[in-house]
Amino acid sequence: MTPKRLKPKYLIFTLLFVAAAIFLTAWDLNRLNTDFNKLFSLLRASRADAFYKDTTIIVRFNGQKVTVTDQKTSATTMTTIPSITRIDYDTTLGKDMIVFTWRGTEQYNKRVHGGEIMLKSMLGFRRHIHVNCTGLVKEGRYPDDVSGGKSEGTRT
Repeated sequence: MTPKRLKPKYLIFTLLFVAAAIFLTAWDLNRLNTDFNKLFSLLRASRADAFYKDTTIIVRFNGQKVTVTDQKTSATTMTTIPSITRIDYDTTLGKDMIVFTWRGTEQYNKRVHGGEIMLKSMLGFRRHIHVNCTGLVKEGRYPDDVSGGKSEGTRT
């Protein structure tokens, strides 16, 4: 009994399908990483401006739109980051915003340690940024509280 050979047209179709799946996955990850780096840089620059210019910088999130306002000069910049899916950062001035001062963010935070932002790609890949009370911007999830459980106010 001889093994069946795969017809060339089926082989080509299969290879094209596999190549398209790999390309789509790579494109989706690249898009997510580009958005992540853009937001990460924006938040770090906001922290540095607040510290070195001795001003208050407010970063507001409205869906996928991010608005940065310098309270001293009233300068405002807006950008869109399509992969933002969840903002878990609330302040005493309002929801879905981060207030950077020269001392950090703790003066306006509702939660002691700050909060996090989740970016999600179309295929479901996720990246997180968390901003702590000193204004330090880091990659990763919002840390658990000292007692070892979930922090108050976190959403699941």
